[in-house]
Amino acid sequence: MATSDPHLTLLDRHLRRLRTAARISIDTVVGAVHSGGKSTLRKNLTTRPLLFAEKTFNTAHPDYDPQLARFFPNYIHNVDQPSGNPLFLEIKKLATGNRVPPRAWRQVHAEVMEEARTVRGFDQVMARKAFIENYIAGLERQYHAKYIAGWVNLIDAQFLYWAVRRAKPRTIVQAGVSNGLSSAFMMLALAKNGPEGRLYAIDLPHIFSPADPWWTTTGEVYGVLIPEGKSSGWMVPDIYRDRFDIEAGDAKLLLPALIDRLDRIDLFFHDSDHTYNHMMFEFEQAMRKLAPHGLIIADDVAWNASLRDFADKHDIPCYNYLKTIGVAFLS
Repeated sequence: MATSDPHLTLLDRHLRRLRTAARISIDTVVGAVHSGGKSTLRKNLTTRPLLFAEKTFNTAHPDYDPQLARFFPNYIHNVDQPSGNPLFLEIKKLATGNRVPPRAWRQVHAEVMEEARTVRGFDQVMARKAFIENYIAGLERQYHAKYIAGWVNLIDAQFLYWAVRRAKPRTIVQAGVSNGLSSAFMMLALAKNGPEGRLYAIDLPHIFSPADPWWTTTGEVYGVLIPEGKSSGWMVPDIYRDRFDIEAGDAKLLLPALIDRLDRIDLFFHDSDHTYNHMMFEFEQAMRKLAPHGLIIADDVAWNASLRDFADKHDIPCYNYLKTIGVAFLS
């Protein structure tokens, strides 16, 4: 699962397929319209079980109920909890009551891209993004399957940049990286903040291998893919690699040890195994070293209620940014 070795065991293959399924969100289905893959993706997802794991829902299933997943896009949860978290206060400025209208982010997105373009390494990030898109298009023509890059949506990467610029974290920990569009945008923001600030990451990479028939099944949908010859986080600009520490392996094993080594965490970003129990595990691990005014950000929060449950447990607010990203604010 973390290798392109064609001799993977059957168990490895089964686990990789489950993880791939859990990384395909409903926004992936919508985004596939541009490459003509919408019907294939939707059929593939809607025929899979409603539950991928305990308390973890398939958002494309006809019986998916967002209330069971406590998924309420654009709403601030626990909005009345007292909090001096600077990012929380910034988001409240955009809100009417406990809701941030989606249109409120349009100007933010434009400003983020305008500023990010001025940061050294931005052009390299976008060139690498284009490379992956062309690479995937070539695979689809050759193997008649659907391939999706392992990365967040661009508007989610923009939110991460915006959050890092405002929160000014010194230490970021990320679980789940894949190609690293999210990592790249956070590194651009760290660079804009100044010479300090470091990103520590863990990833279990899914690297394409033409020698492995698992990767070349006609009609299959592959939800996470790193191009052959590349590695986790390769989209991070070369000039910032000395501030980007990445380990290959399972977060269940590596995350506790990483957090033990750190004095504090200012921002934790989850984008690995999106099952309820694993997300809660990661959040609680990060909480051990989360600094005052720290942030826990998670991708694909539509799959389960973990972020809201975590916020309730610790009596802190959280917010569902648009459709996929959620953020909890430590006071």
